[in-house]
Amino acid sequence: MSSQPNTEQVSEATAALRARLPDLPFDDSPAHIAEQSLDTYWKAKALAAAGRPILADGVVRPKSAEQVGQVLAAAGELGIPIVPRGGGSGSQGGAVPQLGGVMLDLSGLDSIVEFDDESCTVRVQAGVPGQELEDRLNERGYTFPHFPASVHLARVGGYLAAKGSGVLSTKYGKIEDLVASMQVALPDGSLMRTVPVPRHSIGPDLNQLFIGSEGAFGVITEATLLVMPLPERRSFRMVGFDGLEPAMAAMRGILQAGWRPCVARLSDESATDSNLAKVLNSDLSGVKLILGFDGPAARVEFEQREVLKLLEAGGGRDEGSEIADLWWENRYKIYYPPFRPELPFIWGTADVVAPFSRMLPAYRALREHMLGEYERYDLHFSGHFSHWYPWGAMVYGRFTVRSPPEDLDESVALYDDIWRRSSKLMLEHGVVLNDHHGVGLKLADDMPAQWGDAWPLLQRIKACIDPSGMMNPGKLGL
Repeated sequence: MSSQPNTEQVSEATAALRARLPDLPFDDSPAHIAEQSLDTYWKAKALAAAGRPILADGVVRPKSAEQVGQVLAAAGELGIPIVPRGGGSGSQGGAVPQLGGVMLDLSGLDSIVEFDDESCTVRVQAGVPGQELEDRLNERGYTFPHFPASVHLARVGGYLAAKGSGVLSTKYGKIEDLVASMQVALPDGSLMRTVPVPRHSIGPDLNQLFIGSEGAFGVITEATLLVMPLPERRSFRMVGFDGLEPAMAAMRGILQAGWRPCVARLSDESATDSNLAKVLNSDLSGVKLILGFDGPAARVEFEQREVLKLLEAGGGRDEGSEIADLWWENRYKIYYPPFRPELPFIWGTADVVAPFSRMLPAYRALREHMLGEYERYDLHFSGHFSHWYPWGAMVYGRFTVRSPPEDLDESVALYDDIWRRSSKLMLEHGVVLNDHHGVGLKLADDMPAQWGDAWPLLQRIKACIDPSGMMNPGKLGL
């Protein structure tokens, strides 16, 4: 892989790129560059707020896949970093231009191309907003069962590039389970389509090479997604437990028996107190499990009844539907003011996924580490488990530092220390550092240890597909 250019070279090459592609819509206004150069990555936001932003040299907003290909081909020849950006909702710095270069604003690829109601698929461009897609599908009586917290900000390309998930993943899977095929612009400017169905035996599934690659291998320009008719009924219940151990054991039992609630959100005591109770303005405490069931009304009634029986046999207490319904109606509030933390606080989510045998030991170790090592900074920690598999689960280990150092550089050093030490601890416990937020810059340094002896192969794939090394450099640790 070629060496990466310095910022002076990038600025000169960016001017050359604009000259080579005069018909493409570049935007060099300082305000637009500043907006496009950020996602929700804490470090980048903190630096920008202090007047030390990480900035691109320009922004281009292509209107077609062909124009994306033109940008990539020319940028590769000129040695210009290209950073694709969707809605800017990512938390990992995946859309932060650490080496400058050009932001590839994909919001111009905003068409819903084709709806196939016979096959239950919809073909959409990468810049289509998630909520707009859902609204359009609902008008036709369909839904895309992918509801991330960022649905009001994120775009389809970002869903795919970060390998995202939504609150219905326990039943319907993550984004990689909801894609039939894709179109991708490769670093040399050529366009390719994967085969039209996601299940085949004609070789590796190339969809999975690009889903989760964060633009490091190419730019996803279009996807055919798997949709479904709106369910006849959705029903929600809350179940209380005396601790995480019986709750985890009960959830493992229903999943391994073959039951698939569409929602399964288990909050520890801290998450119940700091998230559920405050957002829902309710008097809640203890370990709470919110369950959801959807589909034909008769099946929903049967599945809910049988699952609740199993949970009660495992020590759970059926606490009715009122709070659970309220959570569904307000499920996005925690991610927006006044409930989300704001600067100068430091915050983050240590999202790890693990087999059941390792899940609780890893969670306990992470919680003890966070609360013990950073007590002097008034660090608050909570955990909730909301994406489940027959073999395991994931936990959002959310932390907020409420008394950070006043000096920005000290705060950044503290932030880096929290991630470096927590990642090392989780790897020692044999768990995987991320279920669905992506890697970006935040976890980039941890990737060689996470991948182990497979890491050189990933590096060779990057070098083969992107020999100039200009596709979102530094992300994924590449």
